[in-house]
Amino acid sequence: MEIDKKSVLPLYYQLKEILKEEIDIGKYKSGERIPSENELCEKLSISRNTAKQAIASLVTEGILYREQGKGTFVAEKKVFDGLSELFSFSARFRELNGNLNTKVIFTEEIKESKEALKYLNLKHNIDLFRIQRLRLLVDQPISLQTSYIPKHFCKSLLKHDLEKESLINILKDKFGNNFSHFSETISCVSADQYEADLLKVKKGSALFLVTRKTLSKNNEIIEFARSFLPGDKCEFYIGPEKYVSIGINKKH
Repeated sequence: MEIDKKSVLPLYYQLKEILKEEIDIGKYKSGERIPSENELCEKLSISRNTAKQAIASLVTEGILYREQGKGTFVAEKKVFDGLSELFSFSARFRELNGNLNTKVIFTEEIKESKEALKYLNLKHNIDLFRIQRLRLLVDQPISLQTSYIPKHFCKSLLKHDLEKESLINILKDKFGNNFSHFSETISCVSADQYEADLLKVKKGSALFLVTRKTLSKNNEIIEFARSFLPGDKCEFYIGPEKYVSIGINKKH
């Protein structure tokens, strides 16, 4: 558990992601108490407010819950609703009255990270790129997407213009990666302050969280992406074609 105080990411957001990762890999199991705010402050040399904000955000998302006088505990994992057995989901943006634009929030190279093990189903740590982009449709923030890509698939990836070029097209056309299929899951979460600021919504607003794994013909995960979409600006349509389309809600 480490906090990078030189990172562009807020400290509370880093702590939030660290705790989520440790829960996902089983360090803290359902019903188990996590370290207190004071313990986190002492261990990571962070302020009480930073720890409090990170934990509060995870409580809002339903990942943690509090018991007065006892502490903060890991909530039971949500039961999957089985929709994937009925539909083959493919999230795509529907452009309405304008083009889809991209703003790169940050790019970085991560070394020896547990994120590689968690997100990319790897047995050992490798170097990977982490890229966060804000997608705008009709000048409105429509998606905050963070992608994790193993470096060996695209060693010079960061030399490309990730605001003007499609990431998937770069991986396919520039680096010769052949995609076989992808899988997606959709869930609902509440916006924390970092996500709210970038998506221009209020903290606590409902967001769709779309997670996607893009796989090669050798069944290797080339990209893992997590996208947050404002619930009041987007709508999902599931039609007979068995795909999901996403676009600006005309009411807003």
